Amino acid sequence: MMEGEGWRCLWDAKAILGESAIWDDRDGCVYWVDIEAPSINWYRLEDGAKGSWATPAWVSAIAPRARGGFVASCADGFAHVDPHRQTYAPFFQPIPDPRVARLNDGVTDRQGRYWSGSCDSSQWDESTMAEDKESTLGKFDTRNTGELYRLDANGAVSTQERNIVTANGPAFSPDGRTAYVNDSMPLVSWAYDVADDGTLSNRRDFLTFTPEDGYPDGMAVDTEGCIWMAFYESWMLRRFAPDARLLEERCLPVRRGLRPAFGGADYSRLFLITGSQGYSPEIFAQQPLAGGLFEILAPPAPGVPNTPFAG
Repeated sequence: MMEGEGWRCLWDAKAILGESAIWDDRDGCVYWVDIEAPSINWYRLEDGAKGSWATPAWVSAIAPRARGGFVASCADGFAHVDPHRQTYAPFFQPIPDPRVARLNDGVTDRQGRYWSGSCDSSQWDESTMAEDKESTLGKFDTRNTGELYRLDANGAVSTQERNIVTANGPAFSPDGRTAYVNDSMPLVSWAYDVADDGTLSNRRDFLTFTPEDGYPDGMAVDTEGCIWMAFYESWMLRRFAPDARLLEERCLPVRRGLRPAFGGADYSRLFLITGSQGYSPEIFAQQPLAGGLFEILAPPAPGVPNTPFAG
């Protein structure tokens, strides 16, 4: 286990495209997916035990399910998966043409509904992600074929936003009344009002960024309502106040942060999964922990506990 100023590498996993870090109270593990491996992986805090399941198709996001296992976003749409029983059961594909878009990040809200966005499926081919230079800043296309979906406990799926390039998140305020959604490639983060039935309204720009800031990726919210945001291609994990003020930056030993997640018995620990897609041996020599699972030390407030998917 390696440590630096403000961080600790729990697992030098060499994830290619690590995503969807999530804490599971049921077994005391941090879970995450590697879209490109493809796999679902877990790290048990109590003793550092590790495990991986090579999934039959790529999985881009998971969230604990009240009935056991996880709900997932995957190549075949929404699915029920259980990495320990090694079951993969797709049940609905919201994307009519996978050549145009694919599912990406996903989380549950405070009511146990599952939200997952999609992105332009051409972004992640080998030619786009080849890493012959230091970073991929400014190299992505911006085809806005992505959408944001809400999956209710009864299985109903609704489209809540359209014309997205790369949906990441969302994340929800502690009271569940505000949703934050990143559109990574246009470098924008939106805020929405959330109605009791899960309908989104009043979209407004929450934050906008420059390529030098990095691409806003996954998010986690703490009990003070602050948003911890990972950035692809920036070396930084940032904490923003609900009024969008930058409160804190944590410098990382790797360039590609993908999604933070709070966990531990009291949700006082903060984790981050990272990526290394297309990295050459020369880049790995500069960033030997790229693709690792990290703990961010001493966050100023604990996180909001996860709500399992109710379906």
